[in-house]
Amino acid sequence: MLRRLWPAVLATAVFACAVGEVGTLSNVSSSGTSDAGQPDAGSGSAGPGPSDGGPGADAGTVIPADRATRWNPGILADTPTGQPLGSDGLPQRTTICATLNPGDDIQSAINGCPDNQVVKLNPGTFTTTSTIQVKSKVVLRGSGSGTGGTAIVKSNGGTVLAIGTERDQVCYSGNGKGVALTADAAKDSTSITVGSAASSFQVGDLIVVDQVDASPVVVGDCLYYKRSQSGAYRSIAQVVQVTQVDTAAGKLGLGAALHWSYKAGSPTFAQAFRVNSSPTVSWAGIESLWIQGGTAGSYDGQSAGGIDISNSAFCWVKDVQTDQTIGGMHIRLGAAYRCVVRDSYFHHSKNYGFGADCYGIVLGCFSADNLIENNIARYMNKPILLMVSGGGNVIGYNYADNSWADNTWQEVNIDAHCAFPHMELIEGNDAPHMGATSTHGNAGYFTFFRNYSSSEFASPQVADSPLARTGNITTLELQGGAVGMNVVGNILGKAGVTQMFDNYTSSEPASIYELGQGNNGLGQNDTAVQTLLRTGNYDYSHDATEWTNDTPVQLPASLYLGQKPTWWPPGTSWPWVGPDLSPMVGTLPARARSDGM
Repeated sequence: MLRRLWPAVLATAVFACAVGEVGTLSNVSSSGTSDAGQPDAGSGSAGPGPSDGGPGADAGTVIPADRATRWNPGILADTPTGQPLGSDGLPQRTTICATLNPGDDIQSAINGCPDNQVVKLNPGTFTTTSTIQVKSKVVLRGSGSGTGGTAIVKSNGGTVLAIGTERDQVCYSGNGKGVALTADAAKDSTSITVGSAASSFQVGDLIVVDQVDASPVVVGDCLYYKRSQSGAYRSIAQVVQVTQVDTAAGKLGLGAALHWSYKAGSPTFAQAFRVNSSPTVSWAGIESLWIQGGTAGSYDGQSAGGIDISNSAFCWVKDVQTDQTIGGMHIRLGAAYRCVVRDSYFHHSKNYGFGADCYGIVLGCFSADNLIENNIARYMNKPILLMVSGGGNVIGYNYADNSWADNTWQEVNIDAHCAFPHMELIEGNDAPHMGATSTHGNAGYFTFFRNYSSSEFASPQVADSPLARTGNITTLELQGGAVGMNVVGNILGKAGVTQMFDNYTSSEPASIYELGQGNNGLGQNDTAVQTLLRTGNYDYSHDATEWTNDTPVQLPASLYLGQKPTWWPPGTSWPWVGPDLSPMVGTLPARARSDGM
């Protein structure tokens, strides 16, 4: 049975993002580093996308173009070697430069390892008192992330492993260094115009494009991104690689499409700047390790306790476990471009509470076009968090659960912090409580597609305790200030748990949607409600699939994968969740791994 959900699909949002191409590059310089040259498939290049699927179906078939972007995340080709990517979408490194046993010096082995080779750690426990820095074109690979594998234990506080050295300072690196865009750059463009300043850039540069905050941005209390132009805040920003330099036309070709429309001149003063306070780290990997003992920085947000990735491109983390010995963020990506975190298990925190940085996977500081896929993240305040992220990122096929900060409050498993994470895809996850809270600033234009969100956390609901969450029970929490959110093709709620559909005034009773609340005092008439697009979702309040205007459409299998990924387990159905499937909820590989532990 079909029921009317929303009067009409919104053809435009509060903040319209124009679609268009800036132009074709000519007289282009091809000089630069050999690491460059991975243009987005939308710019006309060939080559497979992540997990051999390439870009998925056009989001415009279910979502208006101004509310979506091109999701083609992660590493598209192994540029340094020219070899095919593996079935997991990652470069395959097989040459071992050093094999170490516990007690050997890991950092010295990394420093001496030639390009595109592996430092291999045998089973056992390695200890370190200093942060281990993984350099460009080197993979640090253990012998497994579980019992009987390889553990790295850090003492003396600080980050255990790092790719890049800048930590949170990368968030402020553009202060006073930007060059002005001399023409508007439309969303979906793959070039920007900077006039005579083009000659100051090189192919391979990692740059940030940003502009002064304007509607619909609500800055909140994350006042970290004040870069030039009279101290104005610049929350809307995207990191991207320069793939072409055309000095005659004053243009820079980009390795990914822009995920926002950047306006030259007053009042937004769009600019570009090189992320160059230290060299960009590229093609570094961390694999098959259990890491322990790290702590957060001296203030919230300074660095991750587990793995800190900053000013990095084409780097990856695979099959890594963290646990309750890690303080603060378990893994944080800052100004990261086309990096991948996959097949890992991040769980429990050393400390719990509000404002304690006890987060799992964090995408921050304009990070763009990254892929977070097939991970488990449980027992943290925010298992997966988008914090001033730059768009084009995909949170795909993860199991995120049991997020809490005190003994009663159901926290958000996949959430947003600070202003202004935007144009992000959250697809195929098992996450009982998702959304975008406005505690520290607003977010916009997320697409929640083919997720299962039950509103009920797995037991035990608090680490090592059967205590259930009693407050803030919902499947999707879109607080005041959230704008242009798309909710399509999801399974929402659970029979006997979620008691109502829309909830505007309180966290009780348990509901499918919690809308328009938050610390900014905005209520039911806020943008979270006015600009919400939701269609094709089955919810357990109506016990039906709700379509806009009672008009069903065919849902694509994915918005970023062109076909079933080759890493998907044989005999397991894909897509695994959706109102057009029978059963509507199947088996998510990450959830199956977690349940079997």
